[in-house]
Amino acid sequence: MDMMTKDEFDIIDVEVHQKSIRNIASEMAVTLMRTSGSPVVTDAKDFSTSILDHKVEQLGFAGHVTFHVSTAVAGVEAVLRNTRIEDIAPGDGFICNDPHTSGAIHQGDVGIVMPFFAQGEIVGWGYVNAHLLDVGGSAVSGFAAGAFDNYSEALAFPAVRVIREGRIDEQWQRFISNNVRMAGTVINDIRSMIAANNVGSRRIAAMIDEIGLDRFRQLNEQGKCLSEKAMRDIISRLPDGTYDSSDWVEYDGRGIEGLHEIRVRLLVRGDEMTLQFRGGPQVNCFINGAWPAVVGQSWTTILAQLAYDIPVNAGIWRPITFDLGPSGTLVNSVAPAPVTMSHIQTGMRVNKLLADVFSQACSLSEDPVIASRVASQSAQDQTYFTAFGMDRRNGQPTVAFPMSVGMSTGGPAQTNSDGMEVYAAQCMSGCDMPDVELEETSQPGMILWRRVAQDTGGAGVTRGGLGVDTAMAILHCDRMNGGAYTNTALIPPRGSVGGFPGAAGYWKQWRKTNLVELLDRHVFADIDTIAGEVPQTTATVTDFEVVRGDIYHVIHGGGGGLGDPLRRDPGMVARDVSDGFVSADMARDIYGVILDAKGAANTAATAARRSEIRKARIGDTPRAAVAEDAPLFAPLKVDQGHWRCTACGEDLGRSRGNWRDNAVATEAEVSVRFAALHSQVRHRKDGDPVMMREYYCPGCASSLSVDIALDSSPPTAAPRIGEYDPYPDNLILNS
Repeated sequence: MDMMTKDEFDIIDVEVHQKSIRNIASEMAVTLMRTSGSPVVTDAKDFSTSILDHKVEQLGFAGHVTFHVSTAVAGVEAVLRNTRIEDIAPGDGFICNDPHTSGAIHQGDVGIVMPFFAQGEIVGWGYVNAHLLDVGGSAVSGFAAGAFDNYSEALAFPAVRVIREGRIDEQWQRFISNNVRMAGTVINDIRSMIAANNVGSRRIAAMIDEIGLDRFRQLNEQGKCLSEKAMRDIISRLPDGTYDSSDWVEYDGRGIEGLHEIRVRLLVRGDEMTLQFRGGPQVNCFINGAWPAVVGQSWTTILAQLAYDIPVNAGIWRPITFDLGPSGTLVNSVAPAPVTMSHIQTGMRVNKLLADVFSQACSLSEDPVIASRVASQSAQDQTYFTAFGMDRRNGQPTVAFPMSVGMSTGGPAQTNSDGMEVYAAQCMSGCDMPDVELEETSQPGMILWRRVAQDTGGAGVTRGGLGVDTAMAILHCDRMNGGAYTNTALIPPRGSVGGFPGAAGYWKQWRKTNLVELLDRHVFADIDTIAGEVPQTTATVTDFEVVRGDIYHVIHGGGGGLGDPLRRDPGMVARDVSDGFVSADMARDIYGVILDAKGAANTAATAARRSEIRKARIGDTPRAAVAEDAPLFAPLKVDQGHWRCTACGEDLGRSRGNWRDNAVATEAEVSVRFAALHSQVRHRKDGDPVMMREYYCPGCASSLSVDIALDSSPPTAAPRIGEYDPYPDNLILNS
């Protein structure tokens, strides 16, 4: 039809148009990937592309890294704040990499913004973002572990014009080249981002020539309305109410094991929801979150857990309010707060917080589709070292940033499957793990082994994904300096609806090893043949040094479990033991599964063992049995104004109260309890200990929730169904 109205349009035409826009964004992504020389882009695919309209509203997104949904909007807005639109010409380009001024997720993720012209006017914008191998300053590859402020982190471009007529300005090129460690690779990647934007500009101009500018805009608006409608439909199927979660951001790079609390409150009312984030005062280390990271990582979890099948455009923003609270806090920092780990530290805690509150709401939904979206927390364990040195192979400067070593964490358990092994971070939905040959070619080292780490996945009806055990030896540099870090050493990823936590992250450095000698003798270097010193270190090391023969060894955390592990199919547990994913000890102690001589589950012995575990949970023989048709992933419900166990009907108190007050509760210091779980977490030596609190139904001894909190923290709040209870606008948590 020639004219569309709000209530009358050709939905097929709109969908074809939306897919055309997404295809253009995807072509931009392919262009970047095929012209870049950086393995972070070509193999890890740590980049994204986005198309926005003249109103700076998203039209299409090629989401290799989903947190760039926020940075695309913020980057273009920064350009328009700094530059009059009438002064912007075809072929102009702007560089954005400062979280405080230009919407970057962190300084290492560099965005190139370029206008799309057609018929003599700006009709849209292209945004291409890639993690560059280096961005200068003290932040090797964009992670300044020892910085006290953002000025000492990296080069920070506040949406300034560095490109004219489709080419990077020669003066800017000299400036950038003089301030980064890998000038050739960095400049080539900037040129690749320009090329990607040029492709998008040509394709959009050709589309407008074919269908006309008015129709182009009209179809765009209808596409946004369809996405908005779909997003509102999902929200409307969540129970109205208030849902809370807390977590702690870690930093011990100056010798003190700091834990910094952040919270989220999910408020659902009708077809709209508000996400309120609150934190303590911002700190002088690189963990602070700024608006791009907090909102971007919010979109990561929203898209992964709730809106996985909705086209990404401005329509999905409309029913959701993001409230970051007062400025100057850990979740809403301002300059000069250092932010080079804003996406991995505070940002990835946001992923865990939202997985928790969304799962609370989904588990109480009467809609079966929404109820199926319950999930545990993913490990979100990113454990990297970044360092700079001279490559013995060619005498040239080199940067170590081994993505495959740092990203191999376990995924969340879901209602329809165990968590994925080698899940990486939730935001990396379109990324790949570089293969061994690529890492050994592009990095100054050698991968000694890469294998799944037994017992790292949290126990549950569905098991959390396993982390990966990887070791990389430095062979091609005599000496390198930089930083090393993990974001989940002290606080493990939680399970959900009665599932158990997954393992936390762990790394160590082997020094003064016999590695070179082993290789010279053609002896396979493995855990049994390597000898060397392993010094005790903090989880974040700001003055990390490696020399030839040193080994960086990581055992990544796993995803949390989902549902009571005593209700997992014994045959699946037996298969996990056979595959080496779960030890026989964990099968017996946590899942209550006894194996026979052939490795199969012994039915009678397993039933007896599970009865023993239930009795131990509550200190007595359960007075009620678990109903055969009891839901696996919704242990609690509200019935006639009371909380009830769905497995046996036990009354757990009035729904306006906290059901935990009426459950059987046990708690232990987390590292002590994890030893019994055959899993790994670092014992906190400084300050308030980290506790694991388990809550069981007093009637049937079903696992209702397993919480992680500091010893001084009050019990986790229960959902308040039907209540709308927002945080105060000025709330700042205690430091």
